[in-house]
Amino acid sequence: MPTEVASMAHSSLINNHPVMSPICSEIQSGSLTLIAMNGRRQGVNVKVYRTSLEHFAVLYPQKKICRPLGVINLRHTTVENLNDKQAGFKVRQLGYDTPMSLTFLCESPREIDTWLAAFTSRCSPTLRHQSSLPIVEEDEEQ
Repeated sequence: MPTEVASMAHSSLINNHPVMSPICSEIQSGSLTLIAMNGRRQGVNVKVYRTSLEHFAVLYPQKKICRPLGVINLRHTTVENLNDKQAGFKVRQLGYDTPMSLTFLCESPREIDTWLAAFTSRCSPTLRHQSSLPIVEEDEEQ
């Protein structure tokens, strides 16, 4: 993993050992620019996958054939749009008090909405699991 990606990666945010199911559903792919904490920019190819249980993004360097740089688990992350001057977004891990985040820039401002939708988790941060079972009320015994 290149130092500019490894130095800014929180161990729970990026995993460099991707495990992909054979039935993964790719929902978005394309080129983005990853901005390191030191401000260095690195072009990456990103593929976002979502299944009923998994939601993750795989980062590749912009070469034809090579191994992935890493995998971002998107199930427990929040995605924030950057300011109006830059077409990009930040991905942050939920539940951590650190300011660690990954910043991505889009090649075109028209792409920002599709990338935000792809990176945004389906589940609400406040509602992790919704039970399909009915609520049973108990009678008080006297």
